[in-house]
Order: sequence, then C-alpha cells, then structure tokens
Amino acid sequence: MTFAPDAELAGLLKADFGSYVAGCAFSSDGETVAYALGDGRIALFDPETGDTDFVAAHAGAALCLAAAPQGFLSGGDDGRVMLTTPETGARELAAFPGQWVEHVAACATGRILAASVGKQVVLFTGDELVPNLLPELPSTIAGLAASPDGRALAASHYDGVTVYAPPRPGATGNRLDGPGSNLTVVFAPDGDKMALATQDKSVRVYDLANSAGYLLEGYPAKVRCLSFSSAGDSLWTGGEQAFVGWPVGAEVDPATREAVVFGAFEHGMLGAVAAHPAMPLVAGGFDGGVIFLGSPDRRGAAPLFALESRRVTCLVWSPDGRQLAGGSDGGPAFLMRLA
Repeated sequence: MTFAPDAELAGLLKADFGSYVAGCAFSSDGETVAYALGDGRIALFDPETGDTDFVAAHAGAALCLAAAPQGFLSGGDDGRVMLTTPETGARELAAFPGQWVEHVAACATGRILAASVGKQVVLFTGDELVPNLLPELPSTIAGLAASPDGRALAASHYDGVTVYAPPRPGATGNRLDGPGSNLTVVFAPDGDKMALATQDKSVRVYDLANSAGYLLEGYPAKVRCLSFSSAGDSLWTGGEQAFVGWPVGAEVDPATREAVVFGAFEHGMLGAVAAHPAMPLVAGGFDGGVIFLGSPDRRGAAPLFALESRRVTCLVWSPDGRQLAGGSDGGPAFLMRLA
C-alpha cells in the first residue's frame, strides 16, 4: 500500500497501512516521513518521488518512533531498539528480551538518542551508539523526551520526572516532584520549560531554570498530548473536545492565567496536537479521525479532512512547516502539503 492523492483536497495524500500507526516523524532534512506500524514495520515515504519503502524492524509491534540525523529510532514489544534509514534499512542498537520498549527520544542535533525499558533509561552514545543503562528510577517510565538542543533528557515516572542535564552514562539526574502518576512529557523549543501530563486529568508545567512547577487543571478527561508553540509562550493540550492553549510565558502570573479554548468538536476528544514550528497555527486530531487546523490569533479552527478511524494517534509537522503528517489506530495515514 502506498500513498494516493485525495480527489477532494489538493495537496493531501492518503494511505491505509492496515495496522495501527504508533508514531510518525520527519527526517531532519524533511525529505522522508516515517510511520511506525503495529505489525512491526517502519514505512518510509518520500514525498518528492511518492515512493514508499517498508522495513521489517520489529518481530512484534512497533510501539514508538523518533527522528534523529542518524535515522529513525524505534522501540517494540519484542524488546528491541532499532535505527532505520532509507539507505541501510534497520539496525539493532539494543535488545531486552521479555520487555517492551515503549518510549524513545531523540533530538534534531543528534546529541541524544534514548529509549526506556521498564524503570531504566537507555542512552546511546558515541559514533557507534553504544547502549548505556542509567540507574533505575522509582517506577516504570511513562514518558521520555529530549530537549530540542540536546542538552537535556526527561523521563516521567510515579511522583515526578527525572531530568538529565546533560544526559551521560551513569547520570542519576535531577528529580522534580510531581505527585501521582505522570505520563507524556515535552520540552519547550528553547528548553527552558517542560510540561508533564498526569493521570489525574491535569498538566504540570516546570520552569527548569528555577526547578519550579505549577498545575493546569479543569480537564474532563486525561490529557493524551502536549505541544509548545514555536515561541514557547503557549502550551497546547488535549483532554478536551476543543483546542486548549495555556499562556506559559514568564510574564504571566500562574495564579491568574486562563486557557484559550476554541474549535469545539462535539464528537470526540482532542487526542493528538502539534503546534506549527514557525507560524501561529496548531493542528489537532480528534476522536473519530477528524483533522483540524486552528489559528490561535483568530481563536478559531476548521476541519481539513477525516481519516476512517476511531482515533488519530500521531501528528507531526515537517521541520520547515510546509508539510503535516499523521496516522491513526485503524491504519489510515496521511501527508498534507500546505501552501
């Protein structure tokens, strides 16, 4: 199965991989977009030529995906961490039989490639990407993120998040408190702030310079996705039947801040969100497979198209912001070129 143009919307290409799309990512040069699939394959699509190559990376399901200059990093329920490129195919970086590799993280500079296995972070170092297991954390890791500049790596777990700055073999990291179960974690583009979704329907924002945090609350459901704006002054979240953006700039008093809410969609929760890398735009994927594009300045959003799925599982912009890609739980995926 490969991508085909949509008859009704110019610039939209769709494909159905027939398997859960666990993640998608653009290469650092924007010339390849990869999709991690539930049948263990990594689909590599070249938007310029229209060619799709499939690489058998995992014996079971591919569970996660991240892009680095070295290639696409993926983890699977076969306990393997793989690095895939269009030129060389899939290369095994590490294997942990009997365990799941549910989270990987990488940065555009290539300074960080990491994965999580149970309670431990695996850091890949040097030109050969040698695996190094960092000391155990208090509980199973539920989220992993690298700062864009590669200076920090964060792993969320019960009662907090551990930040390695810089990440290096043997590092114990700096633990920041966050009571309860913690999930997805993301860095702001400048690396000065970090956000953490929690099991109890809230989001915690950390000012890393001061190791201080505050809660954003009031969600009707668990927050499944987070994305900072390109300027780092707004945080976009799921957990609602609309786009929800919080002002998180240093000039805003946490006690008085209020969320910007727009683009209400009565048929499902926002399950995937991606702020544009340069412009004041935000893309969102709602339950039911509907993709919206929102404008914070206008406080409005419009549906672009729908995938034949129950849930959008991933959304990502190309580095130059000219393309948007995503996938869903049923197998349909897309790439859209925006004028």
